Amino acid sequence: MFANVKGPSFIFWPVGTGDTTTIVVSETEVVQIDINDKQMADEEGNEHIPIVDELVAKLPEKGGKPYLSCFILTHPDLDHCRGFADLLDRVTIGEIWHTPRIFREYEDECDLSDDANAFRKEAHRRAERCIEKGGDPGEGDRVRIIGYSELFEPGERYEGFPQDEFYTRPGQEVTMLDGVDARNRFHVFVHAPFKQGLADARNETSLAMRVIIGSPGNIMNGLFLGDLSYPTLMQVFEETHGHDNEGMLQWNVLLSPHHCSKKAMYEDNVLQEDVMREFADSQLLPGYIVASSNEFPQSNSAGDNPPHRKARNRYEEIVNNEFLCTGEVSTPQQVQPIIFSVTANGIELDIQDYEMSEIAETTLAAAVAKARGNNAPPATKVGFGAG
Repeated sequence: MFANVKGPSFIFWPVGTGDTTTIVVSETEVVQIDINDKQMADEEGNEHIPIVDELVAKLPEKGGKPYLSCFILTHPDLDHCRGFADLLDRVTIGEIWHTPRIFREYEDECDLSDDANAFRKEAHRRAERCIEKGGDPGEGDRVRIIGYSELFEPGERYEGFPQDEFYTRPGQEVTMLDGVDARNRFHVFVHAPFKQGLADARNETSLAMRVIIGSPGNIMNGLFLGDLSYPTLMQVFEETHGHDNEGMLQWNVLLSPHHCSKKAMYEDNVLQEDVMREFADSQLLPGYIVASSNEFPQSNSAGDNPPHRKARNRYEEIVNNEFLCTGEVSTPQQVQPIIFSVTANGIELDIQDYEMSEIAETTLAAAVAKARGNNAPPATKVGFGAG
């Protein structure tokens, strides 16, 4: 169990430059947004956690197997779904959420990673179960499609899909979690993807959402924007303002888009101050910004992938409390996530000593030994978690 958390929590895991966020809603309800089970052990050590192993060890159990209430895929890039096939094999997942983008690429499987294809196959299976049942197929088979799609139209593949229950569009709210009304502890407002961007690059079709956890009068707001860049981010803000939904932009914790990419606030190397004002205006107290990435370089060269130092500098100018990087909080000596919890005293940041599970420690030790040239075979499988 997640004994380290003090209450409903957002957990940002050290997995390199990629997104892996766990939301602990209650003792029995856990949500996972994206996964990047990547180990990069070297002779200096490894600050990345074997996340599938850790989830298997820490998730609540149901029917004798680790149980994840919901897995949410923002978009099917590898650094957001690496390890999904292993997770699906070892954990019962009550429901999955995804955008239609995973279907748009079904004719070109070579463009998707093995894990993305595993997710797509599972999404198809669940959608077909929903159609077969004509409604809720039950835990382990539920799927929610978020965005716009022609798949549900007469004659298309998912004609008959129960849209009233499992189809959500931007501007709508979700308070059901794995078949249960959880509105008193879990609330999602969907911001994107937009209908007019269906054919855009994968990053711009990311699922963007505001998530609230906690109990009435004692909540925490998280803003998760996938890998969106400046134009689409501004569309999120403008659409939300246009529908008088400003409250749905508020955040205590902001996961910086695209692993703290400068593309969130720069165009042609020019700072776009309007998006920075939007981020600042929607920030609450306390306010934290997280980069899910490796540690930052002192500077970047043209063409460098995220994280970008200049983006971090801009976020640090607006953040109310603190800017944190998963790859800097976690070290080879103390592998640990960044945890924000809702407690009786309000929102608390916890980056103290984290007790990693024995199976994750074993996998990590084997990866480090292998990287150092140990000729003995590792005790457990590495790379996508032990299987």
